[in-house]
Amino acid sequence: MTTAPLLDQHGFVAGRAAAFPHARRIAHGVDVAAVLKEIEALPDAHWSGHFNRGKHNGGWHVAALRSTARSPLPAAPGEFSADLYRDDAAMEHCPAVHRLVSTIVGDAPLKSVRVLRLVPGGEILEHTDPGLGLRGGEARLHLPLRTHDGVFFYVGGERVPMRPGEWWYADFSLPHRVSNRGDGDRLHLVVDCTATPALQGAIAAGDAGDAYPPEQDPQWRFAQFRQQVFTDPALQEHLLGIRGREDFARACVELGREHGRDFTEAEVLSAMACGRDRWMRQWIV
Repeated sequence: MTTAPLLDQHGFVAGRAAAFPHARRIAHGVDVAAVLKEIEALPDAHWSGHFNRGKHNGGWHVAALRSTARSPLPAAPGEFSADLYRDDAAMEHCPAVHRLVSTIVGDAPLKSVRVLRLVPGGEILEHTDPGLGLRGGEARLHLPLRTHDGVFFYVGGERVPMRPGEWWYADFSLPHRVSNRGDGDRLHLVVDCTATPALQGAIAAGDAGDAYPPEQDPQWRFAQFRQQVFTDPALQEHLLGIRGREDFARACVELGREHGRDFTEAEVLSAMACGRDRWMRQWIV
């Protein structure tokens, strides 16, 4: 396992932005073969549809390896002190997972450990998890076990290029969404823990990962369309008369296709949500 170097040119600099990054790769080159074998061997009884049913299209599934009985929903991580969490029965079948999690969290009090699966065609709609970030003293870490370049994972309006064998921190108090537009599952090991000084230091020393080519990204294509709108009074006039959010998003998609920019309504609605979120956060000290 290789720890990522500090890369100021990717935006991690001293100050508030550095203290609360959108996402950081904190390790890469992790051997996930043994972990993947254990997860694939889990009986179907350990899997269920993700509890946040209003925020996905049915393709999001979860298996809990560590949880708390205080949580009112099965497989929900909850917001409780770390001492209330215990390994579930599924963890007994996953010693490699246990070792790998212990290595990355170090002395950080461990909370939930889950496996999240997003099937081909699966969509996790944009939402926020308030308090789940360094501002709230919490860290959620993702380790992709299986993924591909047809998975689009956005946090705070930025695509996060998570690849297999990379540990990532992301600020899930920001608007985030995921879509699987490829042919294979996306399978992630997801860990929640307290953000200790040591873990914050590892995040501070992280990098932005290896970016995917922007041309394949529908959000990039939407950004190109936005720039076109800013320079075209006719497009501006057309869009300014539309009041409803969904109507506005549909109009943008139609106009984008007419101008050779293929994206979805999700990109438009996300840009609106992220803009609103940034405006609100400017007042947070």
